[in-house]
Amino acid sequence: VRCSHAFNSPKGRSLPRSDALNLFKKGNSRPQNLPRPDPENPERYISTLATSSDFYPTYISLLRNGPLPFVTRLTSPDKYEQAVYKYQYESKESDLEEAQANMDAFFSSPDVWAEQKMREQKGERETYKYARPLDQERVVLSLTWGSFVVFVAGKIIWKGILHF
Repeated sequence: VRCSHAFNSPKGRSLPRSDALNLFKKGNSRPQNLPRPDPENPERYISTLATSSDFYPTYISLLRNGPLPFVTRLTSPDKYEQAVYKYQYESKESDLEEAQANMDAFFSSPDVWAEQKMREQKGERETYKYARPLDQERVVLSLTWGSFVVFVAGKIIWKGILHF
């Protein structure tokens, strides 16, 4: 007896064999609002619901994870958007803000982010929520420290280099 390459799903649609075999596995359902690979270009992902205007403001990336994700968003907005959509697709993360926060953490420190995700998968660490609200005290301290560093660097450049 030969097996066909497609099986009928419970709704009567024909499914590829691999999908038919995985249809009844627990936790295999993919939310319908997730981005999906672009049929015309498999390297890109398209979102049915979210657009780049739905992303949180760029300054949140700066406050949450520092200058690297901020600069990435300013200089390569398409790369950033595709990274967020790809993360959503591969991790089945339906929350756009959580996916963005994960990619901000990745662009800030890829090795630390990858280690965290690896340990989460092994069960050695609990899942970390990168999109938790910003702590106001931390924001004020960061802005104060950043202002001080910019002031000192400006003073050194102004006095030391421009007036020698």
